[in-house]
Amino acid sequence: MYFKWSGIEEFVKVAEYGSFSKAAKSLNVSKSHISKHIKRLEEQFEVILFNRNTRNVVLTNQGKDFFLKCQKILSNLEDAKTELIDEATKLKGHINIAIAGAFGEDFVAPIIASFLKKYPEVSVNMEFTNRLVNLQEEHFDLAIRSEFTNLENLISREIYQYELVTVCKSDYLKTAPALNSPEDLDNHNCLLGTLPYWRFTINNQMKKIVINGNWRSNNGRALISATNVGEGIIQLPHYYVAKELAEGNLVQVLEKYAVKKIKYYAVMSQLHYIPRRVNTLISFLKPSLQEHQR
Repeated sequence: MYFKWSGIEEFVKVAEYGSFSKAAKSLNVSKSHISKHIKRLEEQFEVILFNRNTRNVVLTNQGKDFFLKCQKILSNLEDAKTELIDEATKLKGHINIAIAGAFGEDFVAPIIASFLKKYPEVSVNMEFTNRLVNLQEEHFDLAIRSEFTNLENLISREIYQYELVTVCKSDYLKTAPALNSPEDLDNHNCLLGTLPYWRFTINNQMKKIVINGNWRSNNGRALISATNVGEGIIQLPHYYVAKELAEGNLVQVLEKYAVKKIKYYAVMSQLHYIPRRVNTLISFLKPSLQEHQR
């Protein structure tokens, strides 16, 4: 049987709104136009798609199955149209990004500023949050995350690697107990971040060592401030403390146990077409970030 596409968009809108009138308003057509096209679809397939009464419109079981398939088809068509227009025009549009911490502030933000200078018709919103945002529901085009977990409907691209370092004030070590291995941390004041453990490389494997201390903060710079007055030891990504280490304000300890090559990823939803501006931004970020890698 030859399938006619006429009426599919009308059918999907009625199913989404549960109303012929609301569907007609969203498509800027008359209610009779909607009714006529739904009737043609039902006659074409010899099925009833909706149960109708004076109060509402409800999908039948056959209508529910058909709706899910048609909704996906229309979404794919919309993505194809967006992609076609996107590729035919110069880079423009908006990018909504979720990111957290000093990595975003010190490294990513300046690179994005350079990106916008090169592509002035693109706009960017950076939301700084430690939450694991839902890209689809919260309308983020991109999230930049460390140690990405491969969840359903997400794709990722590696953009950066860093080393996890354990540091303190040199003065702290003068009066503190011996510190020769991660196990010795039981005898030290460890300033905690968001996790109750630190990570070390022991016998060529990454191990988690539970630590304790009198200070906890989800802000890396707050931990550095406490360490700078000799309060204890911290473990942070190298980029947080690179300046303090270079200037001698802090010293690295347990260096041979340091975990290297922890990764940052650009994470996107694969449920919809990824605009060229997003892919271009990621391609722009990666080489610029790698200049800061250790």
